[in-house]
Amino acid sequence: MSENLHISESDLVLAADGELPARRRAEVAAHLETCWSCRERMSTLQNTIVSYVRARNVELNEQLPSADGPRALLRARMAEAAAQPTHRSPLSFEFPIASFGRLAAAGAAFLAVIVAVLVIFGGTVNAEGPKPRSGITPGETRPITLEEVCLYSGAEVISHDVPEAMRQKVFAAYGIKSAQINQFEVDYLITPDLGGSKSIRNLWPQPYSAQWNARVKDKLEQRLHELVCNRSLDLATAQHDIAVNWIAAYKKYIGDSSR
Repeated sequence: MSENLHISESDLVLAADGELPARRRAEVAAHLETCWSCRERMSTLQNTIVSYVRARNVELNEQLPSADGPRALLRARMAEAAAQPTHRSPLSFEFPIASFGRLAAAGAAFLAVIVAVLVIFGGTVNAEGPKPRSGITPGETRPITLEEVCLYSGAEVISHDVPEAMRQKVFAAYGIKSAQINQFEVDYLITPDLGGSKSIRNLWPQPYSAQWNARVKDKLEQRLHELVCNRSLDLATAQHDIAVNWIAAYKKYIGDSSR
């Protein structure tokens, strides 16, 4: 990273959440050690996050669920920073008001997603992303033959449309408010192409914004359908693997770097 270039706002948000790749994370950390302007921007972002979390906690009248990994570390650092007096950086005049507004908006949007995901998915959130709650969405199949699965191999032969009434039931089961529903796709845990049922026990709200999101899962579903239909994988195993831990299944059948 050239010392003449400042860290982008998107990288600051990812750094604050611990989501940067290891090499980029090291570059950002090194830059922050030498750049007053970027340190001021990072401090502003973290203070924005702290303020948002406090306001959200008052609104919900409860504490956010705990989370392991980077998010827990981030909250600890934010609390420590909030407890100390704020000093104006000597280079703070270089940070325009318009940029602060964009940064604050980015921080608020980021926190809105994180808070929603933490509240909705509870203890299932980790460094990879949210997974469905097994008590609500264990995954459910329907009777289907291999010939029916592979009738039009490689194509989506079964409609994936979820009726609006069913979508609303899923959102209600996961406690998702109407203002948040555009952040999620109501998805089948076991895709109908692999014999997944259309019951609520096979549906969950999958966030678009997470690293392991609905579009990534689509790639796994297509790959499993291909493997089943070319007889490289039996249908029951494909159904089991995607239902138990679809992220682990993605890494197993596609690989961690194929997103």
